Amino acid sequence: MIGPVAVLDVMSDAMQAKVRAIAHGLDLRFPTSTSEADFTVTARGASYIVARGAGLPETVLRSTNGLKLVHQWGTGTDQIPLAVAKELGVPVARSPGVNAPTVADLTIAMMLAVLRRLPQHHNNTCAGNWIEDALIPGARDLNGRSVGLIGFGAIGQLVAKRLTGFDCDVMYYRRSGPHDQTAARFAQLDEILSTCDIVSLHMPLTPATQHTLGKAQIAAMKPGAFVVNTGRGGLIDESALITALQAGTLSGAALDVFAQEPVNADNPLLKMDNVVALPHIGGRTEDNLNRMVAHWATNIRAFDAGRGIDEACLVT
Repeated sequence: MIGPVAVLDVMSDAMQAKVRAIAHGLDLRFPTSTSEADFTVTARGASYIVARGAGLPETVLRSTNGLKLVHQWGTGTDQIPLAVAKELGVPVARSPGVNAPTVADLTIAMMLAVLRRLPQHHNNTCAGNWIEDALIPGARDLNGRSVGLIGFGAIGQLVAKRLTGFDCDVMYYRRSGPHDQTAARFAQLDEILSTCDIVSLHMPLTPATQHTLGKAQIAAMKPGAFVVNTGRGGLIDESALITALQAGTLSGAALDVFAQEPVNADNPLLKMDNVVALPHIGGRTEDNLNRMVAHWATNIRAFDAGRGIDEACLVT
């Protein structure tokens, strides 16, 4: 058996069994909670760490001995102390693009849900309120909307591809400039904000992208626009978003991520009829579980055998 491999995520016994079956040949350990103390115990003596939504605290990383590799379960490494890993000589890897189809699907679903006010219809129907005309003010079609994608990696590109079926006018912005192989149109950020009906975020959280939608950017958005975020909560200034939604300058928001996770129960966004709120489930499907675990397990096996890892997966 290869390992021990510390998987820093709390899972039910049934979920642990699924992960073990996919990651065959790996000696997996799981914590009982997301506390730093439990993470430290789980990671102690491990040869490999797989970090997920709860991240990898610096204290946990520094407490390890004989650690060979840290692997992110997914793409975003914003909750892994990369500088410390580099200092300790521990390489960090990730799974770029593996969950892109799943997150792209959810992005489209969230657009439809917030535009059509689906949560309100669902809640009314389940409460026994069968509304004959079924028209909730503000409900809109996705078809024909102008959509701006901020960030255009694997997920953004698949979202753009899916939007072509809705006859949307799709434009995108990315810091590295235009992408050759897409029918979507490259545009500067200010054009996207001022002209798009929907602005969807698809970028990693870094010091440079923190509050990409800040107070000034939200104020510059097209009146009545919608915001969709399946990236990271820190990409949006939540207080500015709340103010815009309450004032009616924005029509709605669909959020799979929040500045603080788990999101506080008293967060005003959870009380708004024009907000679709999800608990960071972008990649959480049975199909993606199989792909994702198979990917990091394959990388760990290759690393352990001395075959190395595809450079596209290496962060440090």
